[in-house]
Amino acid sequence: MTFSEDLLKGLAAFLDAAGVGTYRGDGSAYLPSETAIVFAAMPSSPDRAIVLSDYPVADDASLSDSVVGMQVRCRGGADPNDVKHVADAVFDVLHGKYAFDLGPVHVVEALRRSGVPLGRDDSNRWEHSDNYYLTVHRPSANRT
Repeated sequence: MTFSEDLLKGLAAFLDAAGVGTYRGDGSAYLPSETAIVFAAMPSSPDRAIVLSDYPVADDASLSDSVVGMQVRCRGGADPNDVKHVADAVFDVLHGKYAFDLGPVHVVEALRRSGVPLGRDDSNRWEHSDNYYLTVHRPSANRT
């Protein structure tokens, strides 16, 4: 796996273990009552979902210190408070967490940096997006 894949799958498993949602690494279908944890694109079902997407923020030129942005896009049902419950559950287990591992990726700290309500989708389900910055240890051929 690549660094990004390790990070995404590690975070999905971490959120699953914390009871925030359900991650099915085997690609099997989610039940309507579950909160799906997926990558890159919002699924059409179930109603409650968390989409994880990583993006680069900063990389030290010589040390193996990097900051990776993690967009956590959440969707709830037709009640606007439902999506807040999903986003708050992610915040409660991730924001301010220090010195932990997401699979083989060591995270020094995780902090929410911004967030925004996204309104409703075409099925009248509310969405919200938060951006977390994960300071990680990411060695490479040119960095120690």
